[in-house]
Amino acid sequence: MSTTDPFALLRATAAVQRLDEELTVRPGDRRRERAYLVHRAALADRAVPALAEVEDPATSEQDAEDTARRLLEHDRAHATGRGPVPAADTRWDTDARGYARQEHAAAVLDEHDQEHARG
Repeated sequence: MSTTDPFALLRATAAVQRLDEELTVRPGDRRRERAYLVHRAALADRAVPALAEVEDPATSEQDAEDTARRLLEHDRAHATGRGPVPAADTRWDTDARGYARQEHAAAVLDEHDQEHARG
């Protein structure tokens, strides 16, 4: 299944919405805030090709860059990165979306491991 598959994007959008709602109920929860930022940045990145049909590609590209940058700044401020290359690494200064991809891959792996530990 493609990462730009409409159903995969719809599921990712619903997951991001749930995380956003949880943050509204529990503001200030840094763990939930980070989960939201990771999944929101990944969704914005994956949606760029699909949104090109309905909006100026520069708009979705900028959203992907901005959300990835928010994640990077969060992880730099709180030392909460989970991927193999730390947020402090200067390579991310010019590749925030690459950082978001790394962190999303780590988050998905963590979530997968947690599911298997429970079940």
